[in-house]
Amino acid sequence: MDSSRKFIIVSVSAAVLLIILVSCTLAYAGRDNTLMSDKTLNLEINGFNVELPLAEDGGVYDAVSLSAGTPNTIKLKNEVGATVKIDEKGIGGGNTIELKLDELSMGKLIKIEVGNEKDKRIIYLRTLSSQLPQMTTTGESPYEGNYYATLNSAGAVLYELNSKGDVIFYIAKTPEEAKGETYWDFKKHVLEDEKIRYSYQRSYPGGEATAFSDNSIGERVILDENYREIKTITLLESKNAKAGDPVDGHDFILISDDHYIVSANQLKFVENIPAALGPNPMGAKVVRTLLQEVNADKVVFEFTSDAYPELYGLSTANNDYNNTTNQSPNYANFNSMTIDPVDNNLICSFENLNTIMKINRETGAILWKLSGAGDEFGLTENQKTSKQNYVRLTDDGYLTIFDDANSSGQTRILKLKLDEVNKKVLEYKEYKIPGHTTIAGGSTQKVGDGREVYTVGWGSNTDGLAALTEVDFTSGKKLFEMTLPQGVSTYRIQKFK
Repeated sequence: MDSSRKFIIVSVSAAVLLIILVSCTLAYAGRDNTLMSDKTLNLEINGFNVELPLAEDGGVYDAVSLSAGTPNTIKLKNEVGATVKIDEKGIGGGNTIELKLDELSMGKLIKIEVGNEKDKRIIYLRTLSSQLPQMTTTGESPYEGNYYATLNSAGAVLYELNSKGDVIFYIAKTPEEAKGETYWDFKKHVLEDEKIRYSYQRSYPGGEATAFSDNSIGERVILDENYREIKTITLLESKNAKAGDPVDGHDFILISDDHYIVSANQLKFVENIPAALGPNPMGAKVVRTLLQEVNADKVVFEFTSDAYPELYGLSTANNDYNNTTNQSPNYANFNSMTIDPVDNNLICSFENLNTIMKINRETGAILWKLSGAGDEFGLTENQKTSKQNYVRLTDDGYLTIFDDANSSGQTRILKLKLDEVNKKVLEYKEYKIPGHTTIAGGSTQKVGDGREVYTVGWGSNTDGLAALTEVDFTSGKKLFEMTLPQGVSTYRIQKFK
């Protein structure tokens, strides 16, 4: 063999060997020889992205959402060139594990180990996010059901408490993560087919929310029985709405997975304001209430407040119907609704009218008005509500009302039995807890069979006292109470079995 051929063979062999050595070195380094300090673990926990830096060994971080009792789904979204274990369960990039937690508490941590032959890190996730406020609870409710709440504060926070006041589920974003997003009206739904669903309002800053001075405008989020997001709801196309327009977050009714009722605030030009109220002769802009019922992706019912011009004059909101100083007078300000099972019509609360109305769910006609300047039931001035926020019906047909009572300064719970045919009040009771004053929001539900027991969410109160009280007015004793730090408040807290 001549020397030139030998040289070529040796050169080719050396090149092949070099490629093999480089490839093996890179594969080895990528597999188990990288440093952890500059890596980040990207997880998806219960549908929320969580980035965990590995720079600090022993670092402790928050998850956005965790639950106790239902399985938590954790997905590792990236490869970090190392073995990853979450509470001793191995997980590879792109894979998912389920983690069950018996409790959520600041002292209980989820251990995450990340390591290879060269480096190792152990970090932790708090099972109870540090974004949740410090809650002080006393007592224990003897009545079935859990409490559902959102916070009116920086960041986006909602949570569920059991009868002892333990957090068993939460979603909690930092202000940086939330980017102005807020949560409203977290609740549980038991559907006609016995399925369990949860919902809350996810609201966004700016836009119509700013124009209406209403921070609850956005979309309704539906969760399944394991708190996983399954869909979001906005308005459907109709003669009164455009598809995708935002909904209002004050209340929501879910009848089945494809049957629901939402509300919305809409800025409209109207020409039917009575002349005595001084409207702009060229047409006035007002914020009207729209109620929209949807079944099987079709709008089956709508109500708009501007269809009833008599309501303009009932408003207590110092409305500028001439639009000289206010371009968006929210004269009605809907905040609550419930279905009367006797006739399937809606009973709704309108805060700025100081009025509760029954609305025919087929025609949209107003069947009666309770309280306010248009009261049809003969309430005395002391009996009338002021900025009431929440109406519900008991199983035995009583109407319960959370009355902020801004006019008197003494918030109260009302319980009424109505003769709707003759428009008379058959029974009228009021309950107060001295010292408690709510300036906005709030809720109440009767929970005690045979006794006058009520769950009361105090909304935005000014006294620094409880955010939630369950009280037996029959005995005059508190059964359970939860207090938040001074300056932290809720929109409403509701109890569901």
